[in-house]
Amino acid sequence: MTRVFVYGILKKGQPNNYRMFDNNNGKAEYLGLAFTSQKYPLVITTKNNIPFLLNIPGQGHRVHGEIYKVDDQMLKFLDTFKSVPTLYQRMMVQLVQLISPC
Repeated sequence: MTRVFVYGILKKGQPNNYRMFDNNNGKAEYLGLAFTSQKYPLVITTKNNIPFLLNIPGQGHRVHGEIYKVDDQMLKFLDTFKSVPTLYQRMMVQLVQLISPC
C-alpha cells in the first residue's frame, strides 16, 4: 500500500472524489487531512480550475489536502487518470497530518 496526497479534484467535495472509492479502480482508504510541511506554489490557471503544485520548495504556501492509502491497482489508475508523467509527476513530500479518522 502506498500513501497518496491529493490536493485538488480528488479531495472530498470535489468532482472526482468518487473515483477514490470506485472498487473498479482499486482500493483506497481515507487517512485524514494534511498539509505540506514546506511551502510550494499552487497554480490554478486552466479553464477548468485544475490545480498544479509546482516542485519549487520554499515558495508559495503550505498546500492543504487529504492523505489516502491506496493499493497498486488504484495507484496505477491514478497515474493514468492524472496523466503521469506527462501532465503530472509523482513526488515525495513531507506532510503534517491534521486529523486522523476514528
